[in-house]
Amino acid sequence: MTDPQKVAWNRGKVVGKKPPLTPDEVSLIRLLLRQDSRTQPAAVRDLALFNVALDTCFRGSDLVRLRVADVATPIGVREIVEIRQKKTAARNARPVQARLSAVTRDSLRVYLAVEERPLHGWLFTGQGVRWSHSHLSESQLWRLFKGWLVRARLDPALYGLHSLRRTFPTYIHQQTGNLRAAQLLLGHVSIESTKEYIGTEQAEALDIARKYHL
Repeated sequence: MTDPQKVAWNRGKVVGKKPPLTPDEVSLIRLLLRQDSRTQPAAVRDLALFNVALDTCFRGSDLVRLRVADVATPIGVREIVEIRQKKTAARNARPVQARLSAVTRDSLRVYLAVEERPLHGWLFTGQGVRWSHSHLSESQLWRLFKGWLVRARLDPALYGLHSLRRTFPTYIHQQTGNLRAAQLLLGHVSIESTKEYIGTEQAEALDIARKYHL
């Protein structure tokens, strides 16, 4: 018998797969961070972080552990970033590559010019934390993302860090239908994992449902 006093773990929570951001939502968050960066030094980091998160599609655990050398050389910011994913490193999976857009590279140039970090230092750290001590944590990353969502008048309960990871590959698949490209961007070994991760079959089913009615 169910205990009437016991509160369900998912009461008041949105469960299931967290949706990606839409292009309009991305543009709005980016605009707000650009505006903040004119007066708030931390927003310069936040804009670079948001852009890198979208372009690379890295998991939070990989994103927060990026080093300056992963995205820059002594002569400038890289266009192609390559890392071994923390989750799949033990299985000797191939490194994952990502392209940084011109917008992202510009935001990184501004950020690195302000921070003047050495190549071996952590790329993203928290406020008041020296680069040699600690990188940004995943919980800090979530709190930042939650704050951006609130600024954009989006409900944080509907999103998670995987929303950032899903955004670009989902958009690519919607625009081109190229599931293999999404798989490579995400670093998935199985294309079935990619179909499940970005919900392609569910999206296709809903599109079909919209065309018919009883």
